[in-house]
Amino acid sequence: MNKKFVYSLSNHGFLLVEHLIGLVITALLTLLILRLFPLIKTYQTDLDRVSHEEITTLRARLQKEAQHALRFDISGEKLTLYLESGKQSTYFISNHRLMRQVDGKGGEVALYHCDQLDITQHHDQSVTLTLRTKNNSYSIYLTSHRFPLQPLNEDQVDETEVPV
Repeated sequence: MNKKFVYSLSNHGFLLVEHLIGLVITALLTLLILRLFPLIKTYQTDLDRVSHEEITTLRARLQKEAQHALRFDISGEKLTLYLESGKQSTYFISNHRLMRQVDGKGGEVALYHCDQLDITQHHDQSVTLTLRTKNNSYSIYLTSHRFPLQPLNEDQVDETEVPV
């Protein structure tokens, strides 16, 4: 008579080993995260600051657009450029953003984190924009290449000074 003995394996010992492995993995992950915090702070940028690249890009864009302007117009804190193509570009501050509208439609964000826009008009073809942010102030000089020639009166023309 052969009796078969059935041995059942008990899982009582594996529960402790599983908990120890989980604890070791958690400790390693915690240590890794704590080591990364100083590294993250060194590469973190201040998102509320206007960067030099943003100002340079805005300046280039405004100057390029202003070169083709027939005249500049200021109404309140809005600058309107009347372009030779017949379109009008308007710049103004709304919700701490410098906005750009073309022909009074839509609204494109030209620059974030702007608190104030001051406009100084020198004459019809020249203005200076002063953008104030939380930390700095930036000035952008705009001029058009399309200066109108003033007609001379006949008494102002001197025949001897005209080059041949």
